Amino acid sequence: MEEIDLRRNIINAIRGMSLDGQRVADTFAHRHGLNNTDMRALTLIMEAELKHEALTAGRLSAKLGTSTGATTAVIDRLERIGHVHRNRDHADRRKVTLHFEPLAMQLAGAYFGPLGALTDEVMNRYTTEELATVHRFMEDMRSAYAAHQAALADPVPPAATEPAEQHGP
Repeated sequence: MEEIDLRRNIINAIRGMSLDGQRVADTFAHRHGLNNTDMRALTLIMEAELKHEALTAGRLSAKLGTSTGATTAVIDRLERIGHVHRNRDHADRRKVTLHFEPLAMQLAGAYFGPLGALTDEVMNRYTTEELATVHRFMEDMRSAYAAHQAALADPVPPAATEPAEQHGP
């Protein structure tokens, strides 16, 4: 296979895996009465919890790209159905962090556990060195996506918004 074809196949595989992952997440969300933003918020809260990182509502709002009011509504919904709770910082009572509830962890484990077993089967086919290469590649691709997203967040340069100069009649 030529390199150009391999590169195209890799991009298609990444796109396909992203879509497959989104369908799996959408099914979980639908089964548990969550909308897409609720599901993204729940995932971000879970990831922060697993990394032992404090996640505030403001930080969640920035990660979701939603207003603080919309983020508060999401947190309220997730708290009401028992997936997350708010915790006030003892040192600074104004600081509130978000945490995953054990019930949500159980539901996610029951739903995503079989997928974890399947992905373990796939990874068992590769050597540690191959997995290290795949991991480095995936992290580099995530960095590329993050850089693109950051560039999209920058205001459009004035030259790009001016009408093109007309030449000829």
